[in-house]
Amino acid sequence: MTTVKSSAPPSSTPKVISTIALNSPQHVAVNFRTNRVYLTLLNDSLAVINGQTSTLIEDISIENTPNYLVVNNRTNQIFTLNTATTSTPQGFRGTVTAVDGHTNQVISSATVGIDSSSIAINPVTNRVYVTNAESGTLTVISGRTVSVLKTVSVGDTPFNAAVNSVTNRIYVSNFAAGTVTVIDGATNEVVSTIPVGTEPDSIAINTASNRIYVANTNSNSVSVISGKTNKVIKTIRVGTFPVDLKINSATNRIYTANLNSDDVTVINGSNHMILATIQVGNQPSALGINARLNRIYTVNSSVNLKRGTVSVISGEGHKVIETLQVDAGPQDLCVNETTNHVYVTNNNSSTLSVIRG
Repeated sequence: MTTVKSSAPPSSTPKVISTIALNSPQHVAVNFRTNRVYLTLLNDSLAVINGQTSTLIEDISIENTPNYLVVNNRTNQIFTLNTATTSTPQGFRGTVTAVDGHTNQVISSATVGIDSSSIAINPVTNRVYVTNAESGTLTVISGRTVSVLKTVSVGDTPFNAAVNSVTNRIYVSNFAAGTVTVIDGATNEVVSTIPVGTEPDSIAINTASNRIYVANTNSNSVSVISGKTNKVIKTIRVGTFPVDLKINSATNRIYTANLNSDDVTVINGSNHMILATIQVGNQPSALGINARLNRIYTVNSSVNLKRGTVSVISGEGHKVIETLQVDAGPQDLCVNETTNHVYVTNNNSSTLSVIRG
């Protein structure tokens, strides 16, 4: 196994160190153990980048518009969610493709539901979970056999899923229903349906405290769920239209990217009080966290700007310490804490920005 050493000291100034030309990159994920970066591309492929040299290793053909993806660092597998496989009167039926990270070869694919909207993984059990918005279901896939184990009915328009690998519970935000469905990963049965705010989307889990945080986009709030009781224990008002939510488990801080108020809300996970509201760039849409450096990164993705930006926030001082220019149409962001590198997909300019954290 490759040992990856940090390439930047904790005191380094954030800086864009490389820009890589790619064909309309969509989403990005990292295997921190191998220092490989994976990107879904609009031309039906998966790009593999060497994280040490920032060069393209291989372009793997993936049919039917690969969009979202997850990586299992333990098994060195990559799973892409392909969202335009078969057209039906209700929408597009998707597939999930598994790729072997050792060989960069496609292993197999499995068919999922209609209008699939997100993918999540439990790296311990190597099970993959896909939300199907139009079907109102969650597809459970074995990562070992790349086959569907079960299709679970959840709420209306499931948008996102998150996994607590410690308790083996899966949480699904049902956008139209305003609920979160809780599924037992051992039995693949629904154990609870929890009312939350209006149009819940992003979900994040603090496995240490067994608390689940849900961003309610149209009620401008975060619902805090106890994983023990499956009840909402607090509802926190945040900025306008929170579209992404991430947790720094090391500091027990929760961050929301508020698209329409151009800010990030910082929540204390111990008492669920708001610690700060930080102004960032135009339309922050995606967050990433480096717990090692205690830094937070937000993609500011306004379509009205010729170039996007990334705001770098100090988790200690709750302030922006650097604003970095990237290319047009930044869409997604991923952090490799081992190398202190941040990767930003710029869809409109067909590039990947590499940031030294």
